Amino acid sequence: MGFNNAAERKKFEQRWAILRKKYRKAGMPKEKIDEMYEFDWSTFLSERRYREHTQPLPTESINEDEDGMSGLFKKFDSLKVTFSEDDFSGRYSWVETIEDPDLHAKVASLSLEDLELITLVAIEDYNQSDLERIGYQRQYTTSRRLAKIKKFFET
Repeated sequence: MGFNNAAERKKFEQRWAILRKKYRKAGMPKEKIDEMYEFDWSTFLSERRYREHTQPLPTESINEDEDGMSGLFKKFDSLKVTFSEDDFSGRYSWVETIEDPDLHAKVASLSLEDLELITLVAIEDYNQSDLERIGYQRQYTTSRRLAKIKKFFET
């Protein structure tokens, strides 16, 4: 998504017209108001530069068609990743994809209950409230187990 400079600048100036009135009404000196405007203006310019020169990678969708693909993926084939669900032999096969040997060893040493909890939270994107809602376990219990797992990984 691009940056519409004209529209964004118009919004910026409208917002600052309102702010100037409020600041003058509050008794703020014109020099201080101008300093604040200049700061906000430089922030606006910085944001504009960033948004004009940054192209986000798509996060939620995997498109097979070239039309819906990000320009970066069209230009750089090395960014494309494909996989088949057949490559994964079971529910916890994601553990085998961990490349760091120490982390892999720690994850592999977890109990099945802890592995299931990590799978639900990290892979299937459940939060603690969702887990309680679907009858997995109470939120308090989930929170304590996650804290225990986190402590295990920190040691």
